[in-house]
Amino acid sequence: MQAARLRHWGLKLAVLAGPYALLLAGRLLIDSDFAPPRLLFSLLVYLTLAIVLNRWAAVGAVIGLEGFLSHANWAKESLTGETLVARDVLEVSQGASLSSYLGWEMAAFATLFVVALAIGVWKRPRFSWWRLAAGLVLPLMLGVRLADSGSAGKAVNSVLSDVFNAHYLSYNFNENAKQNGILAHLYFTAESIKLPQRGPHAFYDNPSATLDPAPGPDVALILCEACFTTTDDRFRTAIADLGKRGFVQSTAISPVYGGGTSEAEFELLAGLSSQVLPGVDYQNFGPDYRDGAESLISRFRGAGYHTAGIHNFYGSFWKRDTVYKHFGFDEQHFVETMAWHTRTWPSDALLYQRALDVYAAQPAKKKQFMFLVTVMTHGAYRSSDDGETDYRTRLTAAVKEMEGFVAELEKRAKKRKRPLTVIVVGDHKPSLTSVFYRKGIFDPHYFRTTGTSNGDFRFAFKLTPAQYRVRGEVPVFIKATGKGNADPAAMAARVAERPMFCLSSEVARLAGGEDRFWPTLAGLCERSPDALAKHGKAAWQAVFPLPLYAERLF
Repeated sequence: MQAARLRHWGLKLAVLAGPYALLLAGRLLIDSDFAPPRLLFSLLVYLTLAIVLNRWAAVGAVIGLEGFLSHANWAKESLTGETLVARDVLEVSQGASLSSYLGWEMAAFATLFVVALAIGVWKRPRFSWWRLAAGLVLPLMLGVRLADSGSAGKAVNSVLSDVFNAHYLSYNFNENAKQNGILAHLYFTAESIKLPQRGPHAFYDNPSATLDPAPGPDVALILCEACFTTTDDRFRTAIADLGKRGFVQSTAISPVYGGGTSEAEFELLAGLSSQVLPGVDYQNFGPDYRDGAESLISRFRGAGYHTAGIHNFYGSFWKRDTVYKHFGFDEQHFVETMAWHTRTWPSDALLYQRALDVYAAQPAKKKQFMFLVTVMTHGAYRSSDDGETDYRTRLTAAVKEMEGFVAELEKRAKKRKRPLTVIVVGDHKPSLTSVFYRKGIFDPHYFRTTGTSNGDFRFAFKLTPAQYRVRGEVPVFIKATGKGNADPAAMAARVAERPMFCLSSEVARLAGGEDRFWPTLAGLCERSPDALAKHGKAAWQAVFPLPLYAERLF
């Protein structure tokens, strides 16, 4: 009797646990990787399919689907350097392109998926409320992600990151797919399924600013990696010394904190909020921007400038090489063509030397616009005081390189008898949250968790507009030399405490042109900092409607 009971419960346990064990074993066929994000999303897809399919067949369908998508991703990556994204799978025109990557492995996994699906429907189970509840977890997660639903989305992302180690590496899709697996990668990139569409909008109903005649100087716009200082003594750093070199200091509000440079870069170059389109604009939409997209670059090119985008890191990082091409830079330079031989972040000396070479290569009377993105102060920062000493050391060295570059550029511009405007702006605060907390830049109300090190701090899911403004505040420095140039003090005043795209409108004033977008943007930026202290997609989409993005970029 006892043996029969044991056999009964053993069989029952095998029936219940068997599909999960088989799902686990199936990873050996896919990629032999048992990392938590892969296991989690395989399970979530299984539970969704098991609503309508026999459980054993649902396992086969998951293995077939994940195997097919994994091999399609590897094939696309080897042929194009790009990964699959959700749009490739869910849009008909993109999904059809998967057939171009078809190999025997994909054919085998596709066959397994179709056969398992057919058997699962044939042997479909009776309706069960628990199956339905479990199976709806993934669709609900996708709904939250597609809706970009504020606090709910942040809560889901926090659980995925903190509990399952599923970190969305938005800056590098190839690494994101490699680390999290194809199913998690497609979930994360689902935010970018739809492109904005053209249509009527009311952006130009806003009153335009009256712009003075453009002075037309040579322009060097420097986006400085993690460059930050306070105006008081709480966290004063070496970059504040630019004030002693003739720069006028101001502030701007970055859309990002601690990372995500390309979002600040997008606002500078496009003159639009980076918070309206889902996810990271460069990463999600870079290949979709049209050639000759209307941007700050087209503004300067239209005014007769030679334009150059230069960055002392890889062009593929944030897809800058793709974006710069579509935005219309006459030339672009990345670290692949610079003499970088260290194992540290590349020195900004490489960036500035290339910028001087570009400047020298153009005729003396040719107006020039150079957009420079630094990198040597990139995190993480490693020292016993939560990284502060490491950060300050590197920033001091970076500022020294910058000062040398500005002095040399001024000398060359003077020799050419050209006016010159140099604008330096931090892309975001450095990731030194515990340091800022101790120094009173942030108070406890900014966080849902605190601790003793940077990694212990988690920002609250919902901050007030004033808190978002403090979190995003970065320094701006402006210097103008030569006859007939713009007034840097006036520029600094118009930018102060306003979003990054307002700095873009100020830079656009230097070039002149007929594009009505820039006077309208300048008029918008004449509003008070409080009126512009918005955050989130809904708030900014009311200002920058989606059809405007389609009209200018796609």
